[in-house]
Amino acid sequence: MVIEFEQVLNHVSIVFIPIFLYYLFFQEDSAKRSKPNSKLLIVLLCMLLLTMSLPVEFSNDYQFDFRYIPLIVAFLYGGVKPGFILVAVLLIYRFFIGGNGFYVALINSSILTMILLFFSRDYEVIKLKQKVIRVSVLYWVVTILGRLTLCAFNQIQLILFTMMFYFITWLFLMATILLIEKVNQHTAFQKEIQRAERLNVISQLAASVAHEVRNPMTTIRGFLQFIKNDNTLDNSKRNEYIDIALSELKLAERIISDYLSLAKPQSEDQHSINISEEVNKTLELMRSYSTIQNISIKASIQDSLFIKGSKDEIKQVLVNIIKNGIESMDAGGELVVNIFEKTGKVIIQIKDNGKGMTGSQLKRIGTPFYTTKEKGTGVGLTISFQLIESMKGKVHVESKLGKGSVFTIQFTAINP
Repeated sequence: MVIEFEQVLNHVSIVFIPIFLYYLFFQEDSAKRSKPNSKLLIVLLCMLLLTMSLPVEFSNDYQFDFRYIPLIVAFLYGGVKPGFILVAVLLIYRFFIGGNGFYVALINSSILTMILLFFSRDYEVIKLKQKVIRVSVLYWVVTILGRLTLCAFNQIQLILFTMMFYFITWLFLMATILLIEKVNQHTAFQKEIQRAERLNVISQLAASVAHEVRNPMTTIRGFLQFIKNDNTLDNSKRNEYIDIALSELKLAERIISDYLSLAKPQSEDQHSINISEEVNKTLELMRSYSTIQNISIKASIQDSLFIKGSKDEIKQVLVNIIKNGIESMDAGGELVVNIFEKTGKVIIQIKDNGKGMTGSQLKRIGTPFYTTKEKGTGVGLTISFQLIESMKGKVHVESKLGKGSVFTIQFTAINP
């Protein structure tokens, strides 16, 4: 008897392709992996059923495969629940296949499960070298015990061939463990970089908030001291100073509110919305403001375009960008809003013929607390960009100094 190379190659593909696809497209954190409905469990079940359906046959009653690889991965990287589900499926399917090998599988799986329950407790925190040694010891203990069961069933002639096959299985188990660990290390490294970036942004935001709030606070303090120390002030002058202080206090409150709006998590309550209808409603809302500013609004809106998102959030985005466009123009300016579908994408274009921006200003647009307006806080566009991203959209800004700006927002079109 010889081991068919083609059969072994099939098993290698069955083990590596699902694991590779999982870590390429469906990565989950440890909490999600431990749930009975996790994507990892589905991948491992497919791997288990495929490897057991395409076994290497040494005799009519005994078939060998890579079933212990998904089983070990389930306990060590998924948890107890996924592990027990895989053991149950393994035994049920092996019983369905039939033959004396079921009893060998029952004994081996029971021993392996008990050892895995003990080994998996601190597996996540130990070093890679220790993991490799621990899994290797575990695997060979179970393998040797399994070969003893062959002796009990008078199948001594199979021991040599099965040991050769299980040595190959061990090699690919180690390769699978190393693949998973390398991907996990890469993912952890990326998360650490993202965490460092977030901390950097938070520090910048904190410095910006402190700077922005300090200015009105300094003004308020000055006027209050002036009111307190100058007994010659008449009531009208005193009230004027109090109004200025209250105005500055309102500005500080607005800065803090904008900061909190930026920091809070965005809503995940997204569903199909008629974006054409929402743009129309927003334009009607903004027309009175544009009339006061002596700005005309022209619109070309394709009917019945749908995207996945939140009505409140898309309204906030449109109001922010349209309001900025109106405020960037002098009296007599014109704002143009176009919405249309192109190659499966919903495109929203908002054009103004206002002051425009320089190249350096354009690069900083959307940065927290950066603004080109005299009384702006610089948070509105940052929040808008964040909301667009949360709805899986993209935004592109073009601008030329003295000629105006164009905001192009793109969402994936969906059927209503």
